[in-house]
Amino acid sequence: MSYQSKAMDDLIHGAVDAAAIGDKSSYEKDVRGFVDLAFTDIPRIPLYQPYVNVAMQKNVSGYQYWFHRRLDYRALVKA
Repeated sequence: MSYQSKAMDDLIHGAVDAAAIGDKSSYEKDVRGFVDLAFTDIPRIPLYQPYVNVAMQKNVSGYQYWFHRRLDYRALVKA
């Protein structure tokens, strides 16, 4: 993505450096800073979430819900 921010880069590098030396308070401050900056600077776009309706015959089993909202055919079994 084309987003560039010197402040964001500084906070990220600060968090990495703080984590490397075990400075938990500086790490948490920098992480909160770049998360807050991201919510302020970067626009949020609602994503399309299609309905996932599944109907199966009684002799088919093995349906599994996956986080990516797509049917995974590998687990389906027909008796």
